[in-house]
Amino acid sequence: MFFLRQELRFSPQRNTHIFAPNILLTAKNIDDVKEGEVVIGGKADGEALALFNSLDVRYFNMLEDEIFQARNARLTAEGTLDIILSHSFSSLDRLKALVIGFGRTGSAVVRLLNDVGVGHLTVATTASLRPARAFADNVIPSKGFDFSPYDIVINTAPQQIIDDKEVLTFSPNAIYIDLASKPALSLNFAKYLGIDADIYPALPAKTAPISAGEAIADYVRRILK
Repeated sequence: MFFLRQELRFSPQRNTHIFAPNILLTAKNIDDVKEGEVVIGGKADGEALALFNSLDVRYFNMLEDEIFQARNARLTAEGTLDIILSHSFSSLDRLKALVIGFGRTGSAVVRLLNDVGVGHLTVATTASLRPARAFADNVIPSKGFDFSPYDIVINTAPQQIIDDKEVLTFSPNAIYIDLASKPALSLNFAKYLGIDADIYPALPAKTAPISAGEAIADYVRRILK
């Protein structure tokens, strides 16, 4: 938010509240919002939405904006590459990577890994396999995983779809990067096995805070015109 304020070059008006897109808006964290004000952020729960409605608050969810989502997905992909480079002991051209999910974030990650020359790239998706084939060496269904061939596994599916038996198939030096709001496997079990596994929320703000601030600032300017 520091870089967002710098980018906007002004303190947000008193009647405008801006939240980071990864923060779930609840009645508790919006308790200072007053009648007729403006709220800009990410997802809001049912209580927050009801409060917005009762106070006649104008609420804008930047995660529903196509332009912002595309920029955020690209920044997330770049952050993912940064994690790979800092955690892997092999060059990119020797890595075998699996990306689970081919939505907005998954496709951005796949495109970038393809661009930088990752050795072998597999995509697992529940959608049509055809779109991913333009960027990946192999496309498989998102079920019945055998992770033994992969050095890098990147998840973008926001639900637990990997059971503990499948986690046992990870190679000892594998890296698991979860980009979803909820991990696709038991992180505690994976770490118990010695796997380099973690979830990385709000990656753009951590690896490219200036660019993340610019993306939010551009969205704010567009909706407040």
